[in-house]
Parts: sequence; C-alpha cells; structure tokens
Amino acid sequence: MNKLIFNDFLTRIKQNKKNILVIGDVMLDQYFFGSIDRISPEAPVPVFSVKEIENKLGGAANVVNNIINFGVKTSLISSVAKDKSGEILLELLKQRKITSNIIFKKNDVTTTKIRSVVGSQQLLRQDFDAKLISLTKLEESKIINKINKNISVIILSDYGKGFLSPALCQKIISKANKENIPVLVDPKGNDISKYKNAFAVTPNKKEALSFTNMEDGVPHEKTLNKLRKENNIKNIIETNGENGINLYSDECHKKFPAVSPKQVFDVSGAGDSVISSIAASLYAGFNIESSLTLANIAAGTVISKIGTEPVSLDDLRDFFVTKDTNLASNKIFKLDEMKSKAVQLKKQGKTIGFTNGCFDILHSGHVSYLNKAKKNVDFLILGLNTDHSIKKIKGSSRPIVDQQNRAQVLSGLSSVDAIVFFNENTPIKLIKTIQPHFLIKGNDYKVEGVVGHKEVKKWAGKVMLIDLIPGQSSTNIIKKINHSEK
Repeated sequence: MNKLIFNDFLTRIKQNKKNILVIGDVMLDQYFFGSIDRISPEAPVPVFSVKEIENKLGGAANVVNNIINFGVKTSLISSVAKDKSGEILLELLKQRKITSNIIFKKNDVTTTKIRSVVGSQQLLRQDFDAKLISLTKLEESKIINKINKNISVIILSDYGKGFLSPALCQKIISKANKENIPVLVDPKGNDISKYKNAFAVTPNKKEALSFTNMEDGVPHEKTLNKLRKENNIKNIIETNGENGINLYSDECHKKFPAVSPKQVFDVSGAGDSVISSIAASLYAGFNIESSLTLANIAAGTVISKIGTEPVSLDDLRDFFVTKDTNLASNKIFKLDEMKSKAVQLKKQGKTIGFTNGCFDILHSGHVSYLNKAKKNVDFLILGLNTDHSIKKIKGSSRPIVDQQNRAQVLSGLSSVDAIVFFNENTPIKLIKTIQPHFLIKGNDYKVEGVVGHKEVKKWAGKVMLIDLIPGQSSTNIIKKINHSEK
C-alpha cells in the first residue's frame, strides 16, 4: 500500500454511508503513572507514588475508538455493571460521541484493568473481571434485531467475559450471513467452532496454538488451516508480533511482514487496531490482502505509544510521508555502493538490468517502458542524468524537474529497484562498473547505437530493446505546454 492507495481508502470511506457494528466485551483501562523513590517500611517492596491517573476505553470500546478515528460511523453493543468503572466508561463513550446500546448487568462488576507505569515501563497490572453472567433471550433478541442492511461490517470483540456466548455468536453470524454482512471475530478460548461460518477470525499466535491444542515451536499451520475449513471460516488471520501476519484462506496461505515501529512501548491494544483496520478497509471496499497491509501498518504504529491508544489518520499519514521519503533514500545509491550491491545480487543468482535516461517530466511512456524492462530482470538499475548532465545535453532551460525530485518520483515505481546518478554525457562509467546482465534501451535505438553495447559483451551480457509507446516524450509535453501559453 502506498500513499495514493491510502488516499483512495480515505475517499471511499467518505462515500460509504453505512455503519460498522461492534459487539462484545467492553472494559475500562486505567493507567496509574508515577514514580518509585523508596522501599516500604512495612515490607521489602517498592512504594509506587501515583502522580496521575488516565482512564481509557478498552476491549470492544477501544475497537470502536479505533474505527471512528478512520471517519467511519460506528456503533457499539455491550454491557457494564452499575458501578464506578461503568460510570467512567459511559462518560468516555459520551465524550467520544460513540453510539452505544448498553445492557446493565445486576450483581456484576465492570471489567477493569489497572496498569502501573513508571516512565514508559509498565510495572504491574491488576484485573477486576466481570462475572460470566449470560444475557437473557430477550436481550439476545434485541441484539439480533440491530443487524440490518445499513451495516457494512460486524466485529465480534470477544474477551471471554461472558457477553458473547457460543449461542449468541452463532445467531449473530447466521443473521449477518443472510444479510451478506462480513463478520470479523477477535477470538478468545480454545473452541474455534464458536465462530463457525464467520468471514474472518483473527487469533494471535497464542490463541492459534490454543485452537490447535499444540505447543509453541511445533508447526501448527496445517492444523489451523484444517480447522478453518472444517468450520467454514473464510479467512483466519493470525497475528504474530514481530513476525507479522499470516493469512489462511481457500485462495492462499500468505505472510505479511511486520511493519516495525522505531521503539516498542506497549503492545496493549495492538489486536484491536488490527481488526479495526481490517474492518475499515473492507468497509472501503478493499480486498482482504490490502486490508491486512493497512492492519500491519496500524499495529506497528500503535505499539510505539504508551497505553491503549487508538491509531489515528495522522499516524497513518505520517507513516506514508516517512515511507515515501525513506523509499527514495533507500533506492538511491552511490556508484561504489551499487557495485557492492551488484556483486551480492550476482552471487544470489539474480539477473541485473540497467537502463538510463533523463526522465524529465515522468509520463505514461516512461512507466510502461520501465515496467516492461523490469519483467525481464530480477533487479532493475536506473542510471539517472544529473541536472548538470542534462543542461550539457539539452540546453540551459532543462531540466524542468530537478534531480532529487525526479529521483523521488522514480523511486515510487515498483519497477525501479535502484537509482544511480551520473554527471557525464553518457553512463558508460556506470555500465563498466556494474556490469549488468542486460543493457536495456527503447526500440528507437539500434543495438549498435546503444552506449555500452561493445563493453557488455565482455562479461557475456546482452542488449535488450523495449517497445515504446509512440509519440510519448517529455520534449513533446514541454512543447505542448509552451504552445498553450502563447
């Protein structure tokens, strides 16, 4: 996924007028921030001095909090107790303007997790868990009646606190399937049949091992995929921390590498961000693979924060800005660096192609040419004329676009693997140094007119001529612009 696709994602979200419905266990996440300066006189334990308390939405409520940050209208169905934590949760939902249908449970407590934090280090977590009190048939019926054609995606956020019983899960999934609404499940427990017929189930590795009843270190992929088929689950999306995400479906078993943050502070809420991003992407009409790409980015962003923090659009925009900048810098090589890289690629048995040009005002002809060139090699190197070189060849009025901007635009093309500037009139020095397997130019050249055609034979290389789109050139575009301004 690149910035253009991300912008398309934002546009599609604005065009969809339906809702996402989140059903499941909510909880209050409390953070006690403080310091430890002394040992208790009562026992040999540190004294934690509380400086600040923060209350945050947790569980299914955090899932909703993530989704509304994408600009998607989202509603919540859950339950709380009539206690202090329940009051705080309801107030937080009100502050975030989250539409909610809350069932109040008698003789219960609202699930609360208290985390004690010094600096960026979590020291201790205390849990106050809700009792496993089932909903009444009337309460379940009211939930099912909320499922209608105004809903685009349903998320079941199951934290094993009793709200989502196996029977209720099946009723929700059955009604949703009749309405052609995909159901995503963040699961809990060891019985995957609870989520039979769901569109997708998103276990982490620990939960996946629990489903398969296998130990860590033992390959579980085949067993997990077998369970998926037996339970008619279209996709199993296994999140695996630094190892990324695994997708199991009838179409494929594919791995999506993790997007690593600069620094990991807190992994709480990462699973919520993953399922929220998948839901928002499906809501925007993206397929499951594009959805997982965005989910990976969101998870990498959220774990660099302290606490249960939702991912924001600004976070994702920052990612793509940084990615574009890094992409350009990662693809631009000095000649000695490129020489070393070429040696390494050849040892790996990779075929190297080399082409060159000014690429001043990039157009469809350039893109088509580079795509065709890339299809014939494993690694395509582009020798790019510097501004100085272009002025010597084409005159003082060129280039229109400076070399750094030309390089950054070209770096955004998946067909281009590396860029090396050259300051001379021809790239012969680059060709001799890199010694590519293929010297690639357009079919407007003859082999004998290609710079380096003699030299490439010395290392058993070949010249390759690529068909060009007739009439496409930067010079013609510039002439057209100049003519229109007269």
